[in-house]
Parts: sequence; C-alpha cells; structure tokens
Amino acid sequence: RSRFSRARATAAMLAATRGFARLTPRVLRCTTWSSFVELATSRTRPLSTLPPHMPITMPALSPTMTHGGVTEWKVTEGSVIRAGDVLCDIETDKAIMALESMEDGVMAKIFARNGTTDLPVGTLLGVMVEDAKDVAAFADYVAPPATGDGGASVDGDASMASSSASSAPASSTSSNKNHVTLPSGRLWPSVRRLLHESGLDGTKISGTGPKGVLVKGDVLAAMGLIDAPSSKSDPSKSEPSVPTRTGKQSAPKTTPTPPPSGIEPETAHDDIPTTAVRKVIASRLLESKTKSPHEYVSVDVRLTNVAALRKKLKTQNVKASVNDCVMYAVSRALALSPKINATWCAVSKQSRFCETVDVAVAVATSSGLITPIVTKANTKSLTKIGEEIRELAGRAREGRLKPSEYTGGSFSVSNLGTFPVDTFAAILNPPQGAIMAVGRGGERVGLDADGAIVGTPTVSITVSSDARVADAADVARFLEVFTQVFENPQGGGGLEAWTI
Repeated sequence: RSRFSRARATAAMLAATRGFARLTPRVLRCTTWSSFVELATSRTRPLSTLPPHMPITMPALSPTMTHGGVTEWKVTEGSVIRAGDVLCDIETDKAIMALESMEDGVMAKIFARNGTTDLPVGTLLGVMVEDAKDVAAFADYVAPPATGDGGASVDGDASMASSSASSAPASSTSSNKNHVTLPSGRLWPSVRRLLHESGLDGTKISGTGPKGVLVKGDVLAAMGLIDAPSSKSDPSKSEPSVPTRTGKQSAPKTTPTPPPSGIEPETAHDDIPTTAVRKVIASRLLESKTKSPHEYVSVDVRLTNVAALRKKLKTQNVKASVNDCVMYAVSRALALSPKINATWCAVSKQSRFCETVDVAVAVATSSGLITPIVTKANTKSLTKIGEEIRELAGRAREGRLKPSEYTGGSFSVSNLGTFPVDTFAAILNPPQGAIMAVGRGGERVGLDADGAIVGTPTVSITVSSDARVADAADVARFLEVFTQVFENPQGGGGLEAWTI
C-alpha cells in the first residue's frame, strides 16, 4: 500500500512539473493499482479526432462581459435537443440569461456544473453530437483549459499540454496566455513554468530559498503535492555568540517573530460569494472614480406644482411618481442641452453628442445595481415613461433584461427618494457624460412673494459630470432648463405643457 502511495505521489509531482498539471487531480483520485495503470497507459484523444460534434462555449452575452457562470443546466447528458431549446442559464455581468441551442443534436458531455462561476468567455461548457451513438466517445473526454484571452483550445489536444509552450520562459512584463503574476527577482525557468501551468499567483507564495527566493518546492507545496519546505537560515544574518567574562559563551539573542504585514488576526466571520454582477460593478465604479474627472453641481427644485399634478392625475386613476416626473423633465432638458446629452469616447479621446435622448434609470436588485434604458425618452408622454420604467425595473429584478435594454444610454438618473437620504452624489456610469442623483423631498423654509415665511416642498438634485465632456457652467445651464420644466408642468414662459 505504501509503495502504491509513493508511486501515486511521484506521478502527481511529475505531472505537475512536466507540463501535464491538469492530470494531477486525476492521478490523486486513483485508489487502486488498476485505476492508476489505466490512467498511466491511456491518452485522451484530441477533440478534433472525435466524432462530429458541436462545442458549447461560454458566450459573450453583453459588450462588457469577460467572464460568466453557469447557474443551472436545463438538459442532462444524453438529452435529445432541438434548435431553440434552452441549454442552461448563464450569469452574465448584468443579468441571468438563457443560452439556446442553435442546432438539433444530443448532449454528449457537460463540463461546467451548476453553480460554476468566473468562467472566461470561450470556455468549453459542453459538447453536442449529431447521433446518440456517438455519446459514448466523449465519456472520458477532459475539457481543455480556457486561455487567458477569453478562448478555449477546443481543437487541440484535450489532455496533454504543449511542451514547447510550457518550456518557454516568460516574464512578468511580457504578454502570456495565463496572465500569471510572477514575483520580482530572479526565478529558475522550472519555477516560472510551474507557476504558469498551475495558474498560481507567485506573489502570494512565500519563498524559502536563499534571500527569500521562490523555489520549486514552494510551488509544489502550494499545489498540495508535498509538505511545505523549511526555510533555511541565512548565515549572514545570524548573530555570533558573545563570550562573557567567565569564558562562557552567552546564548544567541532571540527576538519574537512579528506577524506578516497586511494579515489581520482571524476572527469569526461568514464568507459571502461575490456575484459576477457585483464584481463588474466594483470594477467599473473603481475605473470611473479614478479615471473620470468628476464635477458636482447641486440645486433645490420646488415640488409644489408637481405635487398638484400628481394629485389631479390620481383622481383620474393615472399613476405618476416623482421619479416619473424627474425622468420626464430630464428628457426635455437633455433635448435642449446637447453638451450634457453626450458620452466620452476613450478611443478617440473626444466627447460625442448623442442623436437621441436615451435615459438610464438605476434599479437596485438582489445581485447589484443595473441601469435599464428608456430610449427616446423626450418623445414619450409622462405615463408612457412611467409604464416603461416599471416594466423594465420588474424584469431587471427577475434578471430577464436583454443586453440591448441596459447597454448604452446618454444620461443616468439615480433616485434614493424612498430612503431617508436628503442628498448624495452618484458616480459616473461610463461612457455617459453625466448622472443625476435625486434625494427625498421635504419642506424647506423660505419667503413667498409677499416676504412671509413659508414652508415649500423641495427636492435636492446633484449632477455629477465628466469634466472632459462638459464643465460646471454647462451643467448649471442644463439644471436651469431642468428646473424650469420640472417646476412648470402646466407650461408657460415659452415652455410646452407636459404631455400626460
């Protein structure tokens, strides 16, 4: 038994160091000599030499999608599939969408199980065949690893890595397929190759070689194949013993080892998996906040006439929220303010005036924030805008939005009026040039035309703008038009009455 264990461990180590790291888990799962010999003498056929088939890969279901997850498979291995049938639900960076089959066939193999996340676009999810008798040919097929550029090597050898590719040394600054982070300093070629094949982050592995250099044993220990090697002490750093007056040497001084920097003491906590949507939100907001020069302009607008309009519409069984009224006024003001109805092109480094007024509205869902778009909002009535917002928000919370319904837009509105928030500033939603933040309404003390002190219902508005697209003066002029439209739904002063 011990002889078998040693042979299995040796084979696993050789697989990891000779370019066949993907075989290591299969080697460690062997429990008998027969299974070990069968694996050692077998070689999975390349996908291109198997019977006629159709690979099912992770699709790019939105322009910003780089990774996705398989929420649930709707079919099983051996299921007969017709064109148009839903194969599985894919979690994109925005929503959960159905992946439909484009052809008739039989599901031969499923590689990505339910709940699998962070799969690069192009990763092989499964294989379909034309004839049910070809399903058995894929029983032992192993999916190739996804490449770092969002594709999977579905036409190459499925089980054996290319020795020429694995033996070529790569540096941390060069462009490589796995985008593996290497530690600074000199590394042996075998250590570099092992890091690339295993996909481990070299900067997170403690080196035990001379002066902290990373050695092969450190990487193999991080892979769980061997025990962690003990670090060798540096003779140059050891303190010599000091003789005392009695002729005896004193014991060397020992100092307590400080805890590693940046590591907090372990406390009781619960780890909550980060959804793909949350990851994309964090990435895009960080990029926006650090790369887009934000400017903020605020104003208080009166709700008196809007409240009277809503009260009148309520008697007619017409529903119109304050957010609907804000969206209506924003769309009309944007049509008169082309500098604000614009986006920033990161490629040409220029702002672009949008031909249509497409206003996005922020909707909070259980997985994160999403911004469905009301297209050509300046051409729609108040009730039409309200109906469209509620319909889009409902499908957004169910994860049933189409990419075209949340991609693009020339302006965004984020409303926290239902919460006890008086005012806030929103982060830009690139490439849009501006976003409006709406707080809750409340009474503001002021003077009327006769100089008497009165309380007026108002709401605070803050517009965050990209200084590359429009300056503060442009935003101020936009807010001036918005205020006039919002405070006068009945029209007048050169303004048209609202279309209900």
